[in-house]
Amino acid sequence: MTSATDTYVLLRAFVDELARCGMRAACTTPGSRCAPLVLSLAREPCLRCYSHVDERCAGFFALGLAKASGLPVAVACTSGTAAAELLPAAIEAHEARVPLLLLTADRPPELREVGAGQAIDQLKLYGSAAKWFFDVGTHDASARSLAWIRTLACRAYATALEGRRGVVHLNFALREPLVPDETLPHDDSGRPDGRPFVLRARARAADAAGEAAESLAGLVADARRGVIVAGREERLARPGERSVAELSAELAARAGWPLLADPLSHARRGDAAIAHYDATLRSAQFRAQVEPDLVLRVGDLPTSKPLRTWLAGLRGVRQVALDAEGAWQDPDAVLSESIALDGRAALAAAIAAAERAEDEWLALWRSADERAAEAILATLDAHDLSEPAVAAELGVLLPPASTLFVSSSMPVRDIESFWPAREDPPRVLCNRGANGIDGVVSSAFGAAAATEGTTVLLVGDVALAHDIGGLLAASRLGVALVIVLVDNRGGGIFDFLPVARAKLARMPDPHERDGEDIYTRHVATPTGLDFAAAAGLYGLAYERARDVQDFRGALERALATGGATIIHVLGERERNARLHDELWDAVARAL
Repeated sequence: MTSATDTYVLLRAFVDELARCGMRAACTTPGSRCAPLVLSLAREPCLRCYSHVDERCAGFFALGLAKASGLPVAVACTSGTAAAELLPAAIEAHEARVPLLLLTADRPPELREVGAGQAIDQLKLYGSAAKWFFDVGTHDASARSLAWIRTLACRAYATALEGRRGVVHLNFALREPLVPDETLPHDDSGRPDGRPFVLRARARAADAAGEAAESLAGLVADARRGVIVAGREERLARPGERSVAELSAELAARAGWPLLADPLSHARRGDAAIAHYDATLRSAQFRAQVEPDLVLRVGDLPTSKPLRTWLAGLRGVRQVALDAEGAWQDPDAVLSESIALDGRAALAAAIAAAERAEDEWLALWRSADERAAEAILATLDAHDLSEPAVAAELGVLLPPASTLFVSSSMPVRDIESFWPAREDPPRVLCNRGANGIDGVVSSAFGAAAATEGTTVLLVGDVALAHDIGGLLAASRLGVALVIVLVDNRGGGIFDFLPVARAKLARMPDPHERDGEDIYTRHVATPTGLDFAAAAGLYGLAYERARDVQDFRGALERALATGGATIIHVLGERERNARLHDELWDAVARAL
């Protein structure tokens, strides 16, 4: 057999084994050196392959798909800087604990560090963002090599999933010729009946888990003014299992504890859910009334800065975090216990042991929440369509079976501040591992590809411009996505920061003739893009929403049609900052 035939026989076995392990999707990108990888993935009938022209978009599309499905997704790319384009997605996947397999094509060893074209150092290219790296090397297709590469596929798939989920990077050295001239021989090296070559069983420390659950149950039983803080928890429960979100809501209701749940937790539901803690905890008077005797934290830390600040100030209060993977979510060093225990088992034990809190404890939080909600609604009603109003409307209008993918910066903060409590909330996803805005459009399209219901993206103009190439997924891949674009002509979050008011930043830019100051030009960075033209270029429908009724109608039509649409909401950065201040003042007066 030729070396190309050996390559394809081995890669066919590798991809077949990924499918046997449970992989169902992959992303491909163009290139010469990666042709064997791409063709092998695309020929596998059990994989849905999504073709991308941009490696960065491919990485984030795979990230969104893996985030929504809970299964590892493979990304194949060619050698050189193409492989470097996957680094941002690798970092986000590492921080957010999303399983990805990055399959990079590389030059063979004899073409490395000798001036060959498109050859860079790809060994451990993603650094600590990859939980495992392996340089695959070159091999003939012997029976032993086939068994080895099937084992490699099983190991890579299992490694991405077990423990702290994350990125596996396999670097494939591929020699020319890159396409075989002969028909590939039959391969019977796989296990019978479609079984994986290696079944990976996860060890369970039952005794230690039991002790930890009993310890937590005792803490919950002794508390009389407890609080549950639920952060990002994006994994779906298995069929027949109750989710961490549902169990958190049940524990809060049974114990009479307030549930402070970020919408990314899917737990902002039930009678104990407090929707507007971000607003009420800005009040020093309210904070003084609500010191707890126990804080139970599940999932990541919520986005809300007032909530984080409040938790950081509870130095004498026992704070316990549950995280099955043992991740450290404690930037302020206030945790007293960090329990590496499955949230479902721990919460179930706590529910069984829970005693009712002090009679007025939950009532105090609920009364403040109701007054804050009334103050926010009255303030929004007195204004035109705004970014907070868009977030509040989405919280009410999105159907339970839908998914909202929300961008970082202002959109995720507005969702946390103005999203209501619901018995049937839609799923909310966000790239909050590294908290960046890069790749959010591609990630949302990837999530939409893995979701049966409608997917909506809430995004700002700078984030959309940053990943505008991701819009190509609408026409090229036929993926439906409703994009709600809040366009305040720049990075709106910066207007809340001291730099927006600094004299040095507000000086005229000496190199610009249009009168822009340094802050506007270099920090806020308005793009000036015509987003209606961008929608037309990439094959999306477009609607402009000028008021609340416009927005409701546009969203209803977009949800009904099932295609890809941009709903454009124009705003102003300075007006948005003033409105937020007005909202917080209104809540403070109501409290």
